[in-house]
Parts: sequence; C-alpha cells; structure tokens
Amino acid sequence: MSRFPYAGLLAFMTLLPGMAACSHAPFQRQPKTTVAPSNAKAVELTKSPFKPEQSAEVPVDVLSAQKSLAELGYYVGKADGLIGPATRAAVESFQKDQGLSPDGKLSLSLLRLLAERVAQLPKSTTVTAKAGDIIIYGDGTVDNSANERAVQWDSDTDRSVVALRPSTQGWPQAARAGLDWAVSHALDNHNATSFQWSSTGVSQRFEIHVLPGLSPGETKLAGAASCRRFDLREMDSSTRYPGLACKDTKGWYFPHSSIRIARPATALHISSPKTADVR
Repeated sequence: MSRFPYAGLLAFMTLLPGMAACSHAPFQRQPKTTVAPSNAKAVELTKSPFKPEQSAEVPVDVLSAQKSLAELGYYVGKADGLIGPATRAAVESFQKDQGLSPDGKLSLSLLRLLAERVAQLPKSTTVTAKAGDIIIYGDGTVDNSANERAVQWDSDTDRSVVALRPSTQGWPQAARAGLDWAVSHALDNHNATSFQWSSTGVSQRFEIHVLPGLSPGETKLAGAASCRRFDLREMDSSTRYPGLACKDTKGWYFPHSSIRIARPATALHISSPKTADVR
C-alpha cells in the first residue's frame, strides 16, 4: 500500500513544471502588450505642445506686397515673392510715409494698407487740359493750352507731362499765391486724406490730394529722391490736375523746370515779382 502515495507523488512532480509554465506565461507577456503603447503616448504628449505654435504662423503674400509697392513707386526690383534687402527697404520707405514705425516687416495689416493705397491711385492716365491751362513737360518746356485737349499722364516719352496746372488768368495775385500755399501745405502734410481750398477772389474751389507714392514711370520722370505726386481736383466738376513736385532746401518745385511752388513764407509777400510769376 505504500507504493500508491509514492506513485502519486511522482505523477504530481511530473505535472508541476507544466503547471508552473502555464501560471507564469501571462505575467511574461503582459509587459509586451502594455509598455509599448504607454511609451508611444508619452512621446506624443511631449511633442504636442509645439504643434499649435507652428500652425499659428500666418503666411504673408510677399508677391502681392511687392506688386503693390511697385505700383506705389516704392519697389523697383523683380517681383519674385522673396523678402530681400530691396523689399525691406521699400517696406520701410512706405512705412515712413504712412507715419508707421519703419521696421521693414510685412504683416496682414500692412498688406491691407497697401491695397487701400493702390485703390486710391487714379485709374485713368488721360486728363483733359482746358483752354488756358498750363502744361509742364519733362524736357523743361511749358505749354499754354490754346484749346481743350486730352493730355496723356505717366507716358514714357521724351515729353512726358510733369504737371498740369489750372489757368489762373484773371485771378488776384493773392489767390494765385494762396493756391500754391495750399498745395505746398498739402505736400508737407501728405499723411492727411485731402485739403480743400477756396478763395473769395475766384469762383473755383479745389480739393488737394497727395498720393502715397509714385508709379515706376513717375519715379523715373521725377529723377529725385524727395518727390511726391498730387492731384488738384475741382470740387464743382470732374476736372483734375495731376502734378509731380520735388523738394529741396528752398521748398517745392516742378522737376525739370524753373517753376517753384510758393511757400507760406513767400505767399504773404504778394508784391514780390517771383511770387507773381508763380502760377
């Protein structure tokens, strides 16, 4: 009878390795199924805070900015969509003229401002000169229009028009000087929208607009650094008188000519022969 317990013990010991293998197998596989996913999540959590910062960067349409700057006369380089020294210099010049901090950086607000200034540019390059109006050309000649005729503005010819001035024949000398003073004042304060001018001595009333920049053709024609484009617009008609004016130490003048625009200091001395000649 003592054999049976011994035989049972042998059988139990024979099965024990298999039972041990079955009971420990789940604990060996468990780390393989849980550790890898938890590590992957930890990596994702580490990277995720940087994604919003990258997506928050707003791209700026550099090509459109360059085209707008070129239309306004600030950019003379190739419109390639790349921000280089020429683009930054053009942006800085535009910012200075607009009374902004000249950091040379493009932004969405600056793009909107550029679009607004381009929209303000005259759409037509043909203006009408009335009889008696004065046409100043880029070759230094001055023509007193005998009849009403069309004049091409911003043309690339040997006799490009520098300015078209309204006839002041029959005007009091003080009114002539007063209109020049108003133009000079508007050029000095070009950031303002417009200035209105009228005189008790004449029936015409004008609105003076100084444009934000020069077109490439106007820049070439002016040939000087401190030049501006302005428009005299009759308030009682659709007639307008465009002009280019450049500034030196003596004040504003029409480029390629000896005609100067009266300054406030000289406008009061109406007996001065030089002031009387200014039209």
